[in-house]
Amino acid sequence: MGTINGGVLGGFNGKVGAVIGSHWKGKPIMRGKSTAKRGKSSELQIEQQAKFSLMVNFLQPIIDFLNISYKKAAVQMSGFNKAISANIQAAVTGTYPDFAVDYPKVQLSKGSLPGVDTPTAASAVAGKVTFTWPDNSKIARGALPSDIAFVAAYNADLKHWIVNEDAAARNAGTFVLDVTGYSGKSMQTYMGFMSDDGKKTSNSIYTGLVTVL
Repeated sequence: MGTINGGVLGGFNGKVGAVIGSHWKGKPIMRGKSTAKRGKSSELQIEQQAKFSLMVNFLQPIIDFLNISYKKAAVQMSGFNKAISANIQAAVTGTYPDFAVDYPKVQLSKGSLPGVDTPTAASAVAGKVTFTWPDNSKIARGALPSDIAFVAAYNADLKHWIVNEDAAARNAGTFVLDVTGYSGKSMQTYMGFMSDDGKKTSNSIYTGLVTVL
């Protein structure tokens, strides 16, 4: 409760209604009481928390891989945390509370190592997804035949990942991923490259939605 000095027109100390009185350099001053509640998250914070939760649930199963594939891109944080941050910015679609993962924009790796143009993924054999890519080791600067391709497939219904981080050399141009148990199901597919010494990584590439035979 505030105390009014010198009548109703005088200065006062403390809180009176929505006004707070005090003195500064010997002069009475008044300021409005803040209507914000401490600890209450703003709408923006709530939306960001929802995006964070969505991406953590999506990428948590491949945390070990992301700690490697984002290692060079991460500064003062883990590769996994960097992957979460990058994908919140790049691969969340919709409006709160109906956020969803934008699968073609998901980035499973980031780095300066050259990727490849027009890679593909398809299923022509039951329980298998075949990845193919052009060998650009003699064309792209910094690309070596010994660079190792990684491949990944994700089923949204089961929320399950299959990742092979040591699939094939860049100059092999193809790799068959075993997805036994997913016949008739659709899988989001990705690939990328790491140098054989593990020091460089390419940006990952989305290779499409594949229905497994």
